[in-house]
Amino acid sequence: MMRKATTLISLALIGAVALAAGLFGGAGFQALAQGDPPTQTPYPTQTPYPTSTPYPTPADDAGEDAADEGGAAWTIADNTFTSLYPRGFRFSAQIESSAGEVTRARVVWTHTPGTQRSRPAAYDAETDRWVATWEASGSDAVPPWLGVSYTWEASDTAGNRFTSEPVEVEYADETREWIRTEGSDIIVFTQGLPEEVGQMVVDAMEQQRDLFEEAWGGLLPYKPRAILFGDRDAWEEWQITYVDPRILGTTVSDWGATVQRVSGTDYRDLAYGTVPHEVAHIYQDEFVGFLPVSWFNEGNATFFEANQQYDYLARVRDIAASGRLPNLLESSGPSIRGTNARDGYDIGYTFWLWLTETYGVEAHREVMQAIRGGTGRNAALEQVTGLSLREIESRWRVWLGASETAPTLFPTPTLFTFPTVTPFGR
Repeated sequence: MMRKATTLISLALIGAVALAAGLFGGAGFQALAQGDPPTQTPYPTQTPYPTSTPYPTPADDAGEDAADEGGAAWTIADNTFTSLYPRGFRFSAQIESSAGEVTRARVVWTHTPGTQRSRPAAYDAETDRWVATWEASGSDAVPPWLGVSYTWEASDTAGNRFTSEPVEVEYADETREWIRTEGSDIIVFTQGLPEEVGQMVVDAMEQQRDLFEEAWGGLLPYKPRAILFGDRDAWEEWQITYVDPRILGTTVSDWGATVQRVSGTDYRDLAYGTVPHEVAHIYQDEFVGFLPVSWFNEGNATFFEANQQYDYLARVRDIAASGRLPNLLESSGPSIRGTNARDGYDIGYTFWLWLTETYGVEAHREVMQAIRGGTGRNAALEQVTGLSLREIESRWRVWLGASETAPTLFPTPTLFTFPTVTPFGR
């Protein structure tokens, strides 16, 4: 969720359905405000994305023929996707059936495998085309450069139905210069940032690939996207009607993307810290799919960072030595909000570090698989470790240098508001 304290989460971007489901990683997550200068290393393999050239679409497709189960031959030609960024996008195509007039058509699309969206198409007799338009609003606006996989569905007067083959395109922002960098593990789009940033993100995700794969039992079935804005005006434009000035980033599993407004020049922490953390949330949603946001999943996402802004383990050992280490498993644990927000991230991180150092990275995978199968969090931990809850808590505490017995209450009051600044933050 959050890495920097000056970036606050936007749950509204997820929608009521995701909130009601308590998605593990499909919520809006906080992002990064940064600090140190980057390493000045050019990466000549990157190509600036010119504003004069739209991203390739199937507009020049000569057409495709297919037969439905009823035997009708269908033809779809001049299948075109047009980005109207930031206001939405339009689909159009010529669709014909050998068995009768086409009576109805619609477009169905997804940004990642999962939630489908659709729009009915209207027939334009003047151009002999079916046209469907999605118009973005403040409540459902999406950032540029999301992937769009779409199909046409149609029916004719004889009752035949047809579904076209999927087409892969991108919701392009053709008004600015972007740099697109694609690696084996992620697709990165940068705007108003140094040329090397995209490659740094690609390198960071490649470095963490084995950890992601071992910890989750596989990689995502698609490449996640990191969409990184260096320009505040560009960041605000895609949100259309309402921009919360406290929000610098959000991660939405349904988009398969993390979107960040980059503040500062610590590009290494952006690439090696923020992006792997946010991508870990996408993994959480893909491989588990639910759990309330807490120290458990924020500490888990922190576990996948390849860069730390400070020594998280050392900080938590200091907390343990001072006698302020909270009860973890038999209570709500440390907060991820308010003035003590970093406690939830750092303390949660040390729990995952202890678990994997003690039982191997496969313990991470086994715990998550058990939770996905319907086992509660604590029961899953007991099942994988073979220990009781109190024994787990005790051994983690001793490993940190604390007493075996946890306090009954977290000693510092926790505020459930979103401050402008909190210490130790990502």
